[in-house]
Amino acid sequence: MRNIKASSKTLYVTVYRSSFLSKESTTEVAMSTVHEKQLRILPFFKYRVPVPEPPPKPEQDSPAEDLRLQGLGRLPKGVLFSGFNIVHLNEARELYETLYEARDFEDFVLLAEQARSIVNEGLFVYALSVAIMHRDDLIGVKLPPYEEARPDLFIPAETIFQAIKEDRKRKDDKTIIVNAFETGSNLDPEYRLAFFREDIGINVHHYHWHVVYPITWRPDVMGKIKDRKGELFYYMHQQMMARYDCERLALELQRVIPLQDFAEKLGGYAPHLTSFFEDPDEPRMTGDYASRPVGLGLLDVNRSDATVQVEELERWKDRIMQAAHLGAVLDKNGRVVPLTVETGIDVLGALIEASYESVNSTYYGNFHNKAHNVISLVHDPDGRYKQNPGVMNDTATAMRDPIFYRLHRYVDHMFTEYKKTLPSYEQKDLEFPGIIVESVDVKAKATNVLNTFMREEYIELSHRIPLKGSVQVKYQRVDHEPFSYEIKCENKTQDQRQVMVRIYLAPVYNELGQKIPVNEQRRFFMELDKFQVTCTYEFENI
Repeated sequence: MRNIKASSKTLYVTVYRSSFLSKESTTEVAMSTVHEKQLRILPFFKYRVPVPEPPPKPEQDSPAEDLRLQGLGRLPKGVLFSGFNIVHLNEARELYETLYEARDFEDFVLLAEQARSIVNEGLFVYALSVAIMHRDDLIGVKLPPYEEARPDLFIPAETIFQAIKEDRKRKDDKTIIVNAFETGSNLDPEYRLAFFREDIGINVHHYHWHVVYPITWRPDVMGKIKDRKGELFYYMHQQMMARYDCERLALELQRVIPLQDFAEKLGGYAPHLTSFFEDPDEPRMTGDYASRPVGLGLLDVNRSDATVQVEELERWKDRIMQAAHLGAVLDKNGRVVPLTVETGIDVLGALIEASYESVNSTYYGNFHNKAHNVISLVHDPDGRYKQNPGVMNDTATAMRDPIFYRLHRYVDHMFTEYKKTLPSYEQKDLEFPGIIVESVDVKAKATNVLNTFMREEYIELSHRIPLKGSVQVKYQRVDHEPFSYEIKCENKTQDQRQVMVRIYLAPVYNELGQKIPVNEQRRFFMELDKFQVTCTYEFENI
């Protein structure tokens, strides 16, 4: 059990003007229709639930005759799909755009059924998920929990194999419980952070974010703009890095060192994951995610579906950093595009990721995604040993690897260098005239002390793994005791005011026990909560 005390962490509360109120969605969908669609969707994820017989299908061309799927199937079945490989992602884009443009729900289902028999298994699930998340006629339909639809991406292979063995020995229909396998030991200092890096929830979150904000999203085709997508790429990862560094400081470990020297020899990591796709009649594995021995360095990748030169990464890195320092980028026509206060970080985020919104992908390249590719293939860059990539290959698994945080600490450094070029905030930019925060307290068992602890969780395997009955994996994850905020405000304006409250948590001391300067500390602010409040009285308790 660890205590987070006021002496080691600081709680920051900010109050903002709010020019808008949250609006309830006006979209209404008949629940019976949503339920029926939900049942039709689940089998595509191999989700084992009782599904009623679907209605008779209208006459439809055979899969081979549907021209909308022509050209798909380039990525072979059984290959590990990569959420960072642009070759894989472009085929996935073709599929999710086709599914998105289906005439109606029945047409969508028929197309999905045909596509499933044609394309790579992982690519299909990703593209289908993107389409479901964005089709208007599927509002209210939920994707199945990804950790249950694909437990092999989150649960160690040893645990799954043990579950299969125990299931074969079962003599009744009672739920079988197996313990999660430990993937390392304290001989590796980084293993002390495995509870965070290998947490199922945070890895599912990372995967889901990239489903909501696909790298290959084309607003002109999809008819929807992902507002501030590049900026959100920065902020989401910055918040992950802030939390990770705070966890390191809590364990008296050094903060993350950015991966900026691509000639450096890398640390090792063993994921203990085996990806496999289950056919109702013939379960089969696609193989292990590769381990990375200590001491390997980045090498040029030359595979059939991935080609990257380390020199390219260096060149793109330098060009992006130059743009950050100059406060301007060159578009594809050679015109100078200023990185303004309002939109600069969004433009820079699109360059770094790099998404379809990049103003000049030819010049600034594909730094973030191809860095993931190179690191994931460091053990077999030209495929001579026919090894699978490591976990840095995919959005659902990358956060397990310590090198993920070193890469993203450098990515965060790029954004920080740009932000240094912006004018400082003035007091009028930050204050809310007439609204005064008098005091802030965290109410838990002890005031301003929040206890965290490890608690047991369970995940069901039988939704995906071919088992005779229910088998659950018991694992541990971080939790905290119940708490609430008590914020006392004074409204001196004599008028009702709409305010936005944002609450942050940040460390006070660094790994040497020295107080962290505010300008450095802000990089470790973790946003805990935000909500709107109406201040109506002279004194208000929030």
